[in-house]
Amino acid sequence: MNFFDNIFQVKDDNYYGVSGLTPELNCIYVYEAFLKCNSGVLVVVNSLYEANILFSKLVNYTDRVLFFPMDDFITSEAIAISPEFKSERINTLNMLVNDNHYIVVTNLMGVLRYLPRKNLWKKSIIHLEKGDNIERESLLNKLYKIGYERETIVSETGKLGVRGYVLDIFPLGMDKPIRIEFWGDEIDSIKTFDLESQL
Repeated sequence: MNFFDNIFQVKDDNYYGVSGLTPELNCIYVYEAFLKCNSGVLVVVNSLYEANILFSKLVNYTDRVLFFPMDDFITSEAIAISPEFKSERINTLNMLVNDNHYIVVTNLMGVLRYLPRKNLWKKSIIHLEKGDNIERESLLNKLYKIGYERETIVSETGKLGVRGYVLDIFPLGMDKPIRIEFWGDEIDSIKTFDLESQL
């Protein structure tokens, strides 16, 4: 029996809201609930600020915690999408595709966000290795479908560039872009490159 079992009596596995806890007690409460369940726990708070605080405290208790940040206002999401937030959301979804036993912390706008079905998300993941045979046009079409945009020179995440048998991609969640060199339809090399020098 833990600390919270003495305070809260939950009957018939019904869940209810708990309020008035300090931020630290809130973390302990969420962590205890996570330890008792076989699946994941979704924690929704009012604002992005509160979600960030809760996430930063929960990482002190477990490494099984993920962050799904969404801007608090729809207008700001439409005007300027934060690449850091976008990268964090994609990382969270990629982790959840294979294992849902995590605590996921988000704000209200994160819950309201439309997300694709799990099997559709899995199908959109592209795995490439040196020596793979793949038609370049087919690969480009897959990249366009998942949201990559074509540029002359790749300078930010979510962009791709094509020059002959060279394909430059800047995936979300990576520090450096990737250069894929083809020999016909075979991947000859996959390397990271520097944004400034493009080498």
